[in-house]
Amino acid sequence: MSKVKKIIIRTSLVLLVVLFPILYLVGVFSLNGPMPDEEFQQKLPDIVKNLEVKFDGEGEETLVLIHGYPDSLEMWDQQVDYLKQYYSIARLTLPGFEQVDDGQRPHYSMPQIRMIIDGFIKSLGKGKVSVLAHDWGAVYAMQYLQQNDLIDRLVLFDIGSFGEEKRPTINVKYTFALAVAWTLPEFLGEKITAYTAENILNITDVDPNKTIADLRTDPRMTYPYFHLWKSVLSKNVGKATEIADYGTPFLFIYGKDKKVWFHAKSWVKELQDANKGQVIAVPGGHWFMQSSPDLVNKEVHNWLKNN
Repeated sequence: MSKVKKIIIRTSLVLLVVLFPILYLVGVFSLNGPMPDEEFQQKLPDIVKNLEVKFDGEGEETLVLIHGYPDSLEMWDQQVDYLKQYYSIARLTLPGFEQVDDGQRPHYSMPQIRMIIDGFIKSLGKGKVSVLAHDWGAVYAMQYLQQNDLIDRLVLFDIGSFGEEKRPTINVKYTFALAVAWTLPEFLGEKITAYTAENILNITDVDPNKTIADLRTDPRMTYPYFHLWKSVLSKNVGKATEIADYGTPFLFIYGKDKKVWFHAKSWVKELQDANKGQVIAVPGGHWFMQSSPDLVNKEVHNWLKNN
């Protein structure tokens, strides 16, 4: 074999090794889509019917509790123990987030998850309800900031808006890493989710009361990040509701003892200037409702009573 051919082969192999991960991700993000909308609409009643749910309390007013990543309906246990004295409470686990892995791998887009939540609320037959939502649950629930027929009050836990501000670099890094985790074989995806929590985020920067051992690393729960980045890369990100258009009474409550933030201070200031929502900062990190449950429960209950 000539020297030139050897150089060409070696160069080609190097390019293949370098480019393969890039080409793989481009292919996955381009070709891998959620359930087609027509099929989804046909299956929506069954999807809602098969959600993992739990009901507590017998109050006249109904609260719907929506968790985020990497949790399930059990994350609200300490809130339910207190609030069930006053309200009827309905909790759901987002598809694919169940603590017991049933082998299913839901693949729903952000609009589809919002329709599933809408369907669950309608299935309660309670008229208008109040929603308490954390993390991805709060992202999905932001659709209710505009006046609507389902929700009369909204409490967002630790996830707000960056408005027109640029997202912090750390937020870009960790969300992309978790999006990639969803595309990989599960044993690799789990390594990526664990690495993200420990090395990219440094979990104590997100919540000083949490350790890696407290988190679930199943990559089956990272599909919201995949769809987030798919919409970003395809330039198909939905426009956030303008503060001027907020029509639902809402409380934004967040943990003040963290280094990784999920809202902009400018957004909070705009809220307060426009008198469009109440903001409360409490001790703790991202899961402050678990580290300071008594304080949080009373703050939320008082706000609900007065609004």
